[in-house]
Amino acid sequence: MNFNIVTIFPELIDSYINHGLLAKAYEGGLISVNTWNPRDFSEDKNRRIDDKPFGGGQGMLFQAEPVIKTIEAIKIQDKTHVVFVAPHGKPFDQKTALRLKNEDNLTIVCGRYEGLDKRIENSCIDEVISIGDYVLNGGELPALVVMETLSRLQKGFIGNEESLLDSFSEGLLEHPQYTRPEKTIYGDVPEVLLSGNHELIKRWKLKESLRITYENRPDMIKDKNLSDIEIELLNEIKDE
Repeated sequence: MNFNIVTIFPELIDSYINHGLLAKAYEGGLISVNTWNPRDFSEDKNRRIDDKPFGGGQGMLFQAEPVIKTIEAIKIQDKTHVVFVAPHGKPFDQKTALRLKNEDNLTIVCGRYEGLDKRIENSCIDEVISIGDYVLNGGELPALVVMETLSRLQKGFIGNEESLLDSFSEGLLEHPQYTRPEKTIYGDVPEVLLSGNHELIKRWKLKESLRITYENRPDMIKDKNLSDIEIELLNEIKDE
């Protein structure tokens, strides 16, 4: 999968992809990452690409022309799906990730300041997505979130592909996990996990997934078509 990241801070992207599994995927050719700086497409002698918004308001906006020219240059090389990461976009979730992972070429546009001239979005953005209901200084962190999420869904990214089936994959948050030692001054490993009884362990994991989801993301419980065993366990949790 190829990623084109449109950003005025390409060094932020370049630094991140040099670490961990993402670096291995990049070095092994599983993914490719290209950064594109809109300043390179500015006609201003100082490579300026921002200006004050019409109608007043705080801050500065990215001008339309440099960003549009950047995206057009990307499209000359290859067909690409263009995403703008911004607070007003549709929520980015695992369902969206599973759809986008099938794109061979994805362009992610990172805003800064107060955002982009709306004509950019109208003319060459395919969809706007948001990683959460909060505001960051720019789109680089959201772009990295999207890129890493999609990268780890590519076949071969993780040796044990069962590791991909974690939080959100089954419509519930992941259950707690423990490792050695079994007993510490900070607490002990639940006895059921040491029992060797696979059915009891499976039931415990499901119940704890339901508990965490119910406590932290009740909206996910509301949207999930619960099985009989999930309803039984959820009622146990409510009665505790």
